[in-house]
Amino acid sequence: MSTSGPSAAPIPLHIVGEPPAPPAPHVLGTSAAPGRQADPTVRPGAVDWTALGVEPRWKDQETGDCAAIFSPVRGPATGLESYKRFATGARQRGETALVVACIGAGERSHNVFSGTVAPGIHLPHYYGSISANPLPDRVIPEVADGLDHAEHDLGTRLLNRPPDTWFRLTYLKERSARPGAARMWPPPGEGELRPILVDGLGDQVAGVWMPKGGHARWFVVPHGTDQRLLMEWLVQHALPAYVPGALTRARSPLLRDPAFATDAEARLVETIAEEQAAHERRQSELKQQLAELRAVADPLRDRLLFGTGHPLEDAVHDVLVAAGATVTRLDDVYGTKSADLLAEYGGRRVLVEVKSANNRAAQSLPDKLLKHLNTWPGLTGTEPVDGGVLVVNHQIKLPPAQRDSEVYADRAFADALPVPVIGSARLFDWWRRDDWDAVLDAVFGDIGVAQAPAIAVPDADPKASGRPGLLSRLRR
Repeated sequence: MSTSGPSAAPIPLHIVGEPPAPPAPHVLGTSAAPGRQADPTVRPGAVDWTALGVEPRWKDQETGDCAAIFSPVRGPATGLESYKRFATGARQRGETALVVACIGAGERSHNVFSGTVAPGIHLPHYYGSISANPLPDRVIPEVADGLDHAEHDLGTRLLNRPPDTWFRLTYLKERSARPGAARMWPPPGEGELRPILVDGLGDQVAGVWMPKGGHARWFVVPHGTDQRLLMEWLVQHALPAYVPGALTRARSPLLRDPAFATDAEARLVETIAEEQAAHERRQSELKQQLAELRAVADPLRDRLLFGTGHPLEDAVHDVLVAAGATVTRLDDVYGTKSADLLAEYGGRRVLVEVKSANNRAAQSLPDKLLKHLNTWPGLTGTEPVDGGVLVVNHQIKLPPAQRDSEVYADRAFADALPVPVIGSARLFDWWRRDDWDAVLDAVFGDIGVAQAPAIAVPDADPKASGRPGLLSRLRR
């Protein structure tokens, strides 16, 4: 996107470092080497300053009127004249001193206190510095909460950078002199490093440093980030948000005064804002509904796929209840003398034994259910049952996708069993798809289900969740 217009002037930006070497001139009458093309006007990987509407100011060029500083290798040297003139100019104009600084480039050091440390960034005056500790490979950051529009846009752009080293950022403030010693003068400055991206442990991997009073913003990002990506964000998002005066001076179309908008423009801007607000409200509602569903589904999903003992029994109980069966926990009545559950549906009654196995299920597990079926008539207060079913969570040590689809892979053995055996992962699959008929048929046999199990009024909007009645079923 070009930021220049018919009457726009380029926006001066100070780029820390030497200007890039110009391409080698093409001599008339010569041709490029075989397989190579002549250098284009804008080389791959280079920033097209004209298209961005930017006038780059390099080393030894005026910086007092620059809108921002971009430091692609490490933070700008705040003691040099170029930064001092930039900061003085911003202060006189009453503007924010905007800096985009890359961190971590250069030789790393190691000590017993901080571990491995990459080159950090020195902040101006007596505000201290920002250190960079390299993080392990395959760190997956996420956008922090509470960001404004420009910060959020930068965070999402950084998430799309090629896999590279991320750094844990730490704000190191200047320390006052020890008690009894001469005090530091001027005293240390007060500032804050706020997160833009955080890793899985909540540590900052990209952030924005601001001194007290907010007269400066230093955006700190990992070195190696695509310069074009950063420059486009700086011109199109950061300057309008934090240094709009620079765009006004350049008469940039990126900054438009609403007071001079046409009625049609104003109406469309208002419509866009209303639709965006409505979208955000609807998205918030959907996220809340999803959170409610997951609050119920997560525990049951975990117990069915990884549970053992009573947690696994409770999960099987909840699934059968969700399918419409009446279920009694027999351990509460008979202890270990009987099966784990008694399930009733459609006039049929079955015992349910629940087991788990770290690896493949032992072939002796069905014997435990057969024993309970034999001893059931002798227990006090029991009524006849129509059979039993064994539920097994097998191969728990493996990820669910790598487990055998059947509890017993030996088909001859499985076909000879006098009782049905169901994997808890299979039960989970039926449950997550609301396939209650499959659950009932597997547990009670072909009982000719005449009607679906009663469904209470759902707690969440069925159209939004796509899972009518899930919360109500599981809470019965």
